[in-house]
Amino acid sequence: MGLFKLESFAHDAEIRKGISKFESFEAMRENAFKDGVKSGAEAATRAYEAEKLRTLAPILEALNDMSFSQIEARQAMLNSLRPMIEKLVEAVLPQSAHHGLAAGISELVARACEKSPESRIVIFVAPDAVSAIQALLAPSKADFSVEPEPEFDGLQARIEWQGGYDQIDLDAALNEIRTAVDGFFSTTQKTGVQNA
Repeated sequence: MGLFKLESFAHDAEIRKGISKFESFEAMRENAFKDGVKSGAEAATRAYEAEKLRTLAPILEALNDMSFSQIEARQAMLNSLRPMIEKLVEAVLPQSAHHGLAAGISELVARACEKSPESRIVIFVAPDAVSAIQALLAPSKADFSVEPEPEFDGLQARIEWQGGYDQIDLDAALNEIRTAVDGFFSTTQKTGVQNA
């Protein structure tokens, strides 16, 4: 076994077996053409998908960066608004609530008159608010009296009539608003951190 090496023709039998399944050279050529078209279409699809990913990757990255920038900008804006909103809650809302208390009492007295027109309505308010509420309700045709309630502050009232009562507690409402503001900013802060 020196310099000569014999070539094997065993694969020719496989080729002949593949060719023999076709009735004619034309059928074999047509089959090869279909296989070529199919392979070409698959290769083109793969190339298209790869090119699409290559092209879209920078666009998607830019959109993601833009979205993140938008979240950061929103977070910064909300953080800058927080002190102002907290000042509004502390300075403006209590004053508005004081004005709203009288309107709320007036509305509840009118409802009490509808529910029980014959009964006397007793309104309990903070001692320093008695005269103001009496003056407010003076034009009313309701049979009422305004009584001091030492445990109430200027944002609480209770309206009683035969068979029922209503209560106003604007202090509790203000506390709920404060809690809601704190909750809102805490939630947006956590969301910003998670998105980052």
